[in-house]
Amino acid sequence: MRKMLTLLTLLLTTQAQTGTDANRPSLQLQPCEIVGIQGKAQCGNLEVFENRATHTGRKISLKVVVLPATGAQRSPDPLFYIAGGPGSSATEDAPGVAAIFPKIRERSDLVFLDQRGAGGSHPLDCDFFNAADAQSFFGYFFPLEDVKKCREKLESTADLTLYTTPVAMDDLDEVRAALGYDKINIFGASYGTRAALVYLRQHPDHVRTITLQGVAPTNQFMPFDFAQGNERALQGVLAECAADEACNRAFPNLRAETKAVLERLLKGPVEVEIKKPNAPAGSSSSGTTSPVPVTAKVKLTRDLAAEAVRYMLYNPAAARRIPLIIHQSATGDFAPLAQSALQFRQNLVATGSNGMYLSITCAEDLPWIKPGEGERLSANTFLGDYRLRQQREACALWPRAKIPAGYSEPVRGSAPVLILTGEWDPVTPPANGDAAARYLPNSLHIIVPHGGHGFGGLEGIDCLQRLMTQFVAEGTTKNLDTSCVKSIRRRGFAVN
Repeated sequence: MRKMLTLLTLLLTTQAQTGTDANRPSLQLQPCEIVGIQGKAQCGNLEVFENRATHTGRKISLKVVVLPATGAQRSPDPLFYIAGGPGSSATEDAPGVAAIFPKIRERSDLVFLDQRGAGGSHPLDCDFFNAADAQSFFGYFFPLEDVKKCREKLESTADLTLYTTPVAMDDLDEVRAALGYDKINIFGASYGTRAALVYLRQHPDHVRTITLQGVAPTNQFMPFDFAQGNERALQGVLAECAADEACNRAFPNLRAETKAVLERLLKGPVEVEIKKPNAPAGSSSSGTTSPVPVTAKVKLTRDLAAEAVRYMLYNPAAARRIPLIIHQSATGDFAPLAQSALQFRQNLVATGSNGMYLSITCAEDLPWIKPGEGERLSANTFLGDYRLRQQREACALWPRAKIPAGYSEPVRGSAPVLILTGEWDPVTPPANGDAAARYLPNSLHIIVPHGGHGFGGLEGIDCLQRLMTQFVAEGTTKNLDTSCVKSIRRRGFAVN
């Protein structure tokens, strides 16, 4: 979502410029309009040293969006949203977050900072796939030649070893100070939970509350356990189908069909005809209505098929189609599975700042995975070890940053923390939330029935919105009535 600045030339000063701290960094906000946001937003940029340790050399600009509180009773503590990925843009998520947290926004400003290397903050963008070639989307997760080219391109304008989570969380604290806030509330999902925990470790005095959705702690060396987590989630969803009368009646042999699909793909790729990427039917490049080919034949591998199922497990709205798509594939129709694989490659894998993703994971995750260990854990799983192998190869081509000693130790802190985990989350399972909570004495871990990495498509999730709103308002987990969580339900499975 691109911001549209107003024509006003007078910059509005933030609280920071009215404070008494002469050393406080300067950040000026300008009124701006953002599609999907009711009321005026404020946008600005803060310049920081790329090398925070030396405070010398190149400076980079960090993009900040503030949505002022809408109510008359404004609280001094804002809600900072930290995006996932790593590599997603927090400011682009602003409309969706504002829609989720209207009650929180009544009392608190909502603050969005694009993390260094992503969005509007000196992005480390890479081009990994060719929209004109459908088959390019069915290859490596990180195409190695493209990784080399991206490194060469980015190194002319960035030190790729200076975009890690600890450095970025010091950026966030500088933005906090520049905006004049003392204590802040934080919401982080997926990778954003790791970043939030690192902020808690580095700046505990400025944390009022933290809400974590899908905990990815510093000692979850991704993608080490992806195959195991995916297998657990897949078997959970298949079991729910078996227990659902309509789903079981439609697919009575689903487990056998799942095994058959995997066995077929292990023999080699299957050729499938799919709709081309971004190819609307009946159009042409000249703008005429002359028919042009809108389909293409591609080879679907086990890796891409498994990846598609994995990403469907991320969200209950997509997971409800897994039994149907597996059944279709078992009967020889792999087109729906291939089309899903393409859509996830286009709309998830190819988006965001993949250079930032590599800078973070190649320093914080891959070096700590022992050779062969993750591959052994992936044996006999639907996902297999392709992601680990391919990410390891990509990191061999990327500069490795240094991270602080003890970085992977569990994060400890006394701040109130609300943890939400989907029951069938394929990437950050409930065990992660339990492990993190052990070191956070004022935390509460809620496991969301039928949930995935997200909760879209479930009935009754307004319960979670109410709990998060109450938690931020009261600043404690002690008075939360979580009984409504038991009423959250899946909306059935797609059977035709």
